[in-house]
Amino acid sequence: MALQLFGYIMSVTGLCGLILGTFTNEWKIIGHDNDKTVFVDEYEGLWMNCKKSSSSVVQCTSFNSLLHQAFEIQVGRVMMIISVVISSLGVLVTVYGLRCTRCQDDNTQSKDRIAFAGGILSVCSGLCALGITSWFIYGIVADFFQKDEGDRYVIGWSLIGAFVASLLCFVGGMIVSACSVTHLRSNKILSKHPVSKIPGKDYV
Repeated sequence: MALQLFGYIMSVTGLCGLILGTFTNEWKIIGHDNDKTVFVDEYEGLWMNCKKSSSSVVQCTSFNSLLHQAFEIQVGRVMMIISVVISSLGVLVTVYGLRCTRCQDDNTQSKDRIAFAGGILSVCSGLCALGITSWFIYGIVADFFQKDEGDRYVIGWSLIGAFVASLLCFVGGMIVSACSVTHLRSNKILSKHPVSKIPGKDYV
Protein backbone atom coordinates (compact mmCIF):
# COMPACT_ATOMS: atom_id res chain seq x y z
CA MET A 1 0.00 0.00 0.00
CA ALA A 2 2.80 2.43 0.89
CA LEU A 3 4.61 1.78 -2.40
CA GLN A 4 1.41 2.29 -4.37
CA LEU A 5 0.80 5.60 -2.60
CA PHE A 6 4.39 6.64 -3.28
CA GLY A 7 3.90 5.97 -6.98
CA TYR A 8 0.70 8.00 -6.95
CA ILE A 9 2.46 10.95 -5.28
CA MET A 10 5.14 10.77 -7.98
CA SER A 11 2.43 10.89 -10.67
CA VAL A 12 0.76 13.91 -9.06
CA THR A 13 4.11 15.68 -8.76
CA GLY A 14 4.82 14.87 -12.39
CA LEU A 15 1.46 16.32 -13.45
CA CYS A 16 2.22 19.59 -11.64
CA GLY A 17 5.62 19.70 -13.33
CA LEU A 18 4.07 19.09 -16.76
CA ILE A 19 1.63 21.95 -16.28
CA LEU A 20 4.39 24.33 -15.18
CA GLY A 21 6.71 23.20 -17.95
CA THR A 22 4.03 23.54 -20.63
CA PHE A 23 2.89 27.06 -19.79
CA THR A 24 6.18 28.69 -18.77
CA ASN A 25 8.47 30.17 -21.39
CA GLU A 26 12.04 29.18 -20.57
CA TRP A 27 12.32 26.23 -22.95
CA LYS A 28 15.17 27.83 -24.89
CA ILE A 29 17.47 30.56 -23.59
CA ILE A 30 19.93 32.60 -25.61
CA GLY A 31 23.42 31.77 -24.41
CA HIS A 32 26.16 34.38 -24.79
CA ASP A 33 29.20 32.26 -23.93
CA ASN A 34 29.37 33.87 -20.47
CA ASP A 35 29.81 37.29 -22.05
CA LYS A 36 28.90 39.64 -19.18
CA THR A 37 28.88 42.65 -21.45
CA VAL A 38 25.55 41.53 -22.92
CA PHE A 39 22.65 43.06 -21.00
CA VAL A 40 19.71 41.42 -22.77
CA ASP A 41 18.34 38.00 -21.90
CA GLU A 42 16.13 36.25 -24.42
CA TYR A 43 14.13 33.11 -23.85
CA GLU A 44 11.44 31.25 -25.74
CA GLY A 45 8.71 28.75 -24.89
CA LEU A 46 5.79 27.13 -26.64
CA TRP A 47 3.60 30.23 -26.39
CA MET A 48 5.76 33.34 -26.57
CA ASN A 49 9.21 34.85 -26.94
CA CYS A 50 10.49 37.18 -24.21
CA LYS A 51 13.35 39.61 -23.85
CA LYS A 52 14.63 41.03 -20.57
CA SER A 53 16.74 44.18 -20.62
CA SER A 54 19.34 45.31 -18.13
CA SER A 55 16.67 47.41 -16.38
CA SER A 56 14.67 44.20 -15.70
CA VAL A 57 11.96 45.20 -18.17
CA VAL A 58 10.46 42.13 -19.83
CA GLN A 59 8.84 42.36 -23.25
CA CYS A 60 7.03 39.29 -24.53
CA THR A 61 5.64 38.54 -27.97
CA SER A 62 2.90 35.92 -28.08
CA PHE A 63 2.71 33.31 -30.80
CA ASN A 64 -0.88 34.10 -31.77
CA SER A 65 -1.09 32.41 -35.14
CA LEU A 66 -0.77 28.64 -34.98
CA LEU A 67 -0.22 28.18 -38.72
CA HIS A 68 2.70 30.63 -38.82
CA GLN A 69 4.66 28.89 -36.09
CA ALA A 70 7.53 26.47 -36.54
CA PHE A 71 6.69 22.79 -36.82
CA GLU A 72 8.40 22.00 -33.52
CA ILE A 73 6.28 24.59 -31.71
CA GLN A 74 3.06 23.13 -33.12
CA VAL A 75 4.02 19.56 -32.25
CA GLY A 76 5.29 20.61 -28.83
CA ARG A 77 2.01 22.30 -27.93
CA VAL A 78 -0.10 19.34 -29.05
CA MET A 79 2.00 16.70 -27.34
CA MET A 80 2.36 18.57 -24.05
CA ILE A 81 -1.35 19.37 -23.83
CA ILE A 82 -2.21 15.74 -24.61
CA SER A 83 0.25 14.67 -21.93
CA VAL A 84 -1.29 17.00 -19.34
CA VAL A 85 -4.83 15.79 -20.16
CA ILE A 86 -3.89 12.11 -20.00
CA SER A 87 -1.94 12.61 -16.79
CA SER A 88 -4.90 14.43 -15.21
CA LEU A 89 -7.20 11.55 -16.14
CA GLY A 90 -4.68 9.06 -14.76
CA VAL A 91 -4.44 10.89 -11.45
CA LEU A 92 -8.22 11.11 -11.09
CA VAL A 93 -8.78 7.46 -12.03
CA THR A 94 -6.03 6.18 -9.74
CA VAL A 95 -7.63 7.81 -6.68
CA TYR A 96 -10.56 5.39 -6.87
CA GLY A 97 -8.25 2.38 -7.04
CA LEU A 98 -5.78 3.15 -4.28
CA ARG A 99 -5.83 0.70 -1.41
CA CYS A 100 -5.69 3.57 1.09
CA THR A 101 -9.01 5.04 -0.12
CA ARG A 102 -12.48 3.83 0.85
CA CYS A 103 -13.90 3.71 -2.67
CA GLN A 104 -15.25 0.25 -3.51
CA ASP A 105 -13.81 -1.41 -0.43
CA ASP A 106 -16.16 -4.35 -0.96
CA ASN A 107 -14.52 -5.21 -4.30
CA THR A 108 -10.74 -5.18 -4.08
CA GLN A 109 -10.26 -6.67 -7.53
CA SER A 110 -12.20 -3.81 -9.07
CA LYS A 111 -10.07 -1.31 -7.13
CA ASP A 112 -6.89 -2.94 -8.40
CA ARG A 113 -8.12 -2.86 -12.00
CA ILE A 114 -9.01 0.82 -11.70
CA ALA A 115 -5.61 1.62 -10.19
CA PHE A 116 -3.91 -0.34 -12.96
CA ALA A 117 -5.79 1.67 -15.60
CA GLY A 118 -4.82 4.93 -13.90
CA GLY A 119 -1.20 3.84 -13.74
CA ILE A 120 -1.18 3.01 -17.45
CA LEU A 121 -2.59 6.46 -18.24
CA SER A 122 0.24 8.06 -16.24
CA VAL A 123 2.77 5.93 -18.10
CA CYS A 124 1.34 7.00 -21.47
CA SER A 125 1.41 10.63 -20.37
CA GLY A 126 5.03 10.31 -19.31
CA LEU A 127 5.98 8.72 -22.62
CA CYS A 128 4.32 11.52 -24.62
CA ALA A 129 6.05 14.27 -22.66
CA LEU A 130 9.35 12.39 -22.55
CA GLY A 131 9.35 11.99 -26.32
CA ILE A 132 8.69 15.65 -27.12
CA THR A 133 11.04 17.06 -24.47
CA SER A 134 13.83 14.72 -25.59
CA TRP A 135 13.28 15.88 -29.17
CA PHE A 136 13.53 19.53 -28.11
CA ILE A 137 16.67 18.86 -26.07
CA TYR A 138 18.29 17.03 -28.98
CA GLY A 139 17.44 19.87 -31.37
CA ILE A 140 18.83 22.56 -29.05
CA VAL A 141 22.06 20.64 -28.45
CA ALA A 142 22.49 19.89 -32.16
CA ASP A 143 21.95 23.53 -33.16
CA PHE A 144 24.32 24.68 -30.41
CA PHE A 145 27.25 22.68 -31.77
CA GLN A 146 26.46 23.46 -35.40
CA LYS A 147 26.84 27.20 -34.85
CA ASP A 148 30.43 28.25 -34.34
CA GLU A 149 29.69 31.76 -33.13
CA GLY A 150 26.90 34.20 -32.41
CA ASP A 151 23.86 33.79 -30.23
CA ARG A 152 23.06 30.15 -29.55
CA TYR A 153 20.14 28.70 -27.65
CA VAL A 154 20.73 26.58 -24.56
CA ILE A 155 18.33 24.37 -22.62
CA GLY A 156 16.02 26.32 -20.32
CA TRP A 157 14.66 25.46 -16.91
CA SER A 158 11.11 24.95 -18.16
CA LEU A 159 12.28 22.28 -20.58
CA ILE A 160 14.36 20.57 -17.89
CA GLY A 161 11.39 20.67 -15.52
CA ALA A 162 9.07 19.17 -18.14
CA PHE A 163 11.61 16.42 -18.84
CA VAL A 164 11.93 15.53 -15.14
CA ALA A 165 8.14 15.68 -14.74
CA SER A 166 7.68 13.23 -17.61
CA LEU A 167 10.03 10.79 -15.87
CA LEU A 168 8.06 11.17 -12.63
CA CYS A 169 4.79 10.41 -14.42
CA PHE A 170 6.31 7.40 -16.16
CA VAL A 171 7.96 5.91 -13.08
CA GLY A 172 5.01 6.71 -10.81
CA GLY A 173 2.58 5.10 -13.23
CA MET A 174 4.79 2.02 -13.49
CA ILE A 175 4.89 1.66 -9.70
CA VAL A 176 1.10 2.00 -9.38
CA SER A 177 0.51 -0.50 -12.19
CA ALA A 178 3.03 -2.99 -10.79
CA CYS A 179 1.46 -2.82 -7.32
CA SER A 180 -2.00 -3.32 -8.81
CA VAL A 181 -0.87 -6.37 -10.80
CA THR A 182 0.74 -7.83 -7.67
CA HIS A 183 -2.51 -7.38 -5.73
CA LEU A 184 -4.55 -8.96 -8.52
CA ARG A 185 -2.26 -11.99 -8.67
CA SER A 186 -2.33 -12.46 -4.91
CA ASN A 187 -6.14 -12.29 -4.95
CA LYS A 188 -6.29 -14.93 -7.68
CA ILE A 189 -4.02 -17.23 -5.71
CA LEU A 190 -6.19 -16.85 -2.62
CA SER A 191 -9.35 -17.48 -4.61
CA LYS A 192 -7.90 -20.69 -6.07
CA HIS A 193 -6.84 -21.94 -2.65
CA PRO A 194 -9.51 -20.81 -0.18
CA VAL A 195 -8.91 -21.34 3.49
CA SER A 196 -11.75 -22.71 5.58
CA LYS A 197 -12.87 -20.66 8.54
CA ILE A 198 -13.64 -23.89 10.50
CA PRO A 199 -10.55 -25.03 12.46
CA GLY A 200 -9.12 -28.28 11.22
CA LYS A 201 -10.85 -28.16 7.81
CA ASP A 202 -8.82 -26.62 4.99
CA TYR A 203 -9.99 -26.94 1.40
CA VAL A 204 -7.30 -27.12 -1.26
